[in-house]
Amino acid sequence: MDAGPIVDQKTCNIDVNEKASTVLPYLFDVGTKSLLDAIPDVLSGKISMNSAMVQNEDGVVNAPMIDSAEGEIRVWEESATAAHNKCRGFSIWPGTFMYFQVGDIKEAEPMKVKVVSTRVLPETKDPTDSIELGPGKKDGLRIVCGDGSILEILEIQPVTRKVMDAKSFVNGLRGEKIKWVKFPRN
Repeated sequence: MDAGPIVDQKTCNIDVNEKASTVLPYLFDVGTKSLLDAIPDVLSGKISMNSAMVQNEDGVVNAPMIDSAEGEIRVWEESATAAHNKCRGFSIWPGTFMYFQVGDIKEAEPMKVKVVSTRVLPETKDPTDSIELGPGKKDGLRIVCGDGSILEILEIQPVTRKVMDAKSFVNGLRGEKIKWVKFPRN
């Protein structure tokens, strides 16, 4: 938890597709500049603990530690926007992942994949567990979430493989169908 008086505060606009891995360095630069600008006023006594802005304690919340299991994208209970935001927010750690069933053999072990980059499509569809590649050259894997919203996976990383675009992933499956699956918890 962060507490104490506020010496300086900035507002920054963040794009809906920005990831924590790009926002964090940007905010670090903003914070560093703000700190360096404030140091002369702190040293001269112009800014002190008594003259700094008091934080509003009503907005304070405790955030529990993040567990790596929270990185699972659970499309059956999350909207595309929630899943996309999870992918963006967890891009540094713990990352996001899903389980896919490749092919029609139901007894086969589900494939765990890291979801690296996503976007939300504006249309909706009836929920399904089928995953399809979009029709365009730069389209990704389209997943219809439980509320009908559509999450598109642009970059994916199967276990022990390198990050790849969705089309490369599908090409490696040689025409096999893909479905998302709920992986049983222990």
